[in-house]
Amino acid sequence: MTAIEQITAVATNLGWNVEADTRKKKVVEFDFQRYTRMGQDFSFSIEMKGNDTESLVSGIEEFYENFDPDYEAYLWIGTDGHGKNGAPYHIKDIVSDMEDAEAMIKTLYETLKTAIQ
Repeated sequence: MTAIEQITAVATNLGWNVEADTRKKKVVEFDFQRYTRMGQDFSFSIEMKGNDTESLVSGIEEFYENFDPDYEAYLWIGTDGHGKNGAPYHIKDIVSDMEDAEAMIKTLYETLKTAIQ
């Protein structure tokens, strides 16, 4: 099983949809997508450099460490003070949903860190 197939299998088993773009030389860009508990389409992209799975895992760790649920929730709040573009209506629900997204990222990171050593 290739590194791309292994990463895809692990993430898919956790509920993520995964696309791997191999068009760049010596870089694979992974797009991870899934819906949050409240139905928001959540996704992020991380590069794996030189078929080095550690570079991917480190990228996910960095993304997780820098993920700010409050800021992410802010992006989904409309001018009327409620959710926009499919986000939950109440701010507390948007924040809760982004906290769940953060937990999903953490689980993906921890599982990949263990699974693809």
